[in-house]
Amino acid sequence: MIMNWMHLTWSAVQLSWVHEISQSALALAVALLGVVILLELASIARLRRTTNQQLQRVLEQLALLRGEKSAVPPGAGPSAAAPSIAAPAAAGSVPAYAAPPLGAGEARLLAALASARARLDRSESSAGASA
Repeated sequence: MIMNWMHLTWSAVQLSWVHEISQSALALAVALLGVVILLELASIARLRRTTNQQLQRVLEQLALLRGEKSAVPPGAGPSAAAPSIAAPAAAGSVPAYAAPPLGAGEARLLAALASARARLDRSESSAGASA
């Protein structure tokens, strides 16, 4: 009978320890998960800061390019600023600037701008002749 009671007491103590150990392991796992989540949040914040800095640099570069483009007088394009390959300034000379070939979209845009300028010039000349 005493052996039976000791056996029951020992198994109760054993179950108690197993329960305490499992609770401790669960608490440790939750704490580790919290640390991992905090590290991930810090990483995401750092990535966002870096991305914002890089985007700011790109936007500054675009602003500089726009400033350079607006500094060029309206009538002076690449063809007026420097001779092109088709019409070199002097026979046998190599031009300092050669315009890159245009893509289909750029060519259509330039053609549309040229036709709009021609229409504007015709409407101004007809208005000037009638006045």
